[in-house]
Amino acid sequence: MAQTEHFDATAIALHWTIAGLIIAAFTLGLTVDEFPEGWEHAVVNVHAILGASVLLLTFARVWWRLTHKPPPLPPDVGPVMRSLSGLVHFLLYVLMVLVPLIGVPTLLYRGRGLDFGIFQIPSPFERSREIFGPLTEIHELASYAMIGLAGAHILAALYHHFIRKDEVLLQMLRAKG
Repeated sequence: MAQTEHFDATAIALHWTIAGLIIAAFTLGLTVDEFPEGWEHAVVNVHAILGASVLLLTFARVWWRLTHKPPPLPPDVGPVMRSLSGLVHFLLYVLMVLVPLIGVPTLLYRGRGLDFGIFQIPSPFERSREIFGPLTEIHELASYAMIGLAGAHILAALYHHFIRKDEVLLQMLRAKG
């Protein structure tokens, strides 16, 4: 059997870091109302900082992906599965950019800024429910779409590992030597 190619350590670190940040941001977004009322500002701020981190790291990941060839899928993966894989990956990248980009004006039109601890970015806008209301809905729907696609991505990786018994999942778990 031929030696399976793996992603490099940078691609793996970006993949898992972004995945963890998305899970944390999504969880905070879902549970913000469960925190004590006095915590809302801090929870929303952490959610926004996590989203900004996802955006910046996604740009780094796209740059890395464009400058470093990923390992190929196994040769016996058919054209339909290859196309679906490419489509899901593309849509995940799009949503990893769009969700935070939609979140920024949503936050700013709520009259909130970002507090990074050592400096703050205040909102330049007046609070406007007419603007942030629809933006919030779009941000939430896009977030659910991203989580749904990520779930499909995870199921595909598990299918490769447990059903097909190939090394697609292992390519993202162990860095190439």
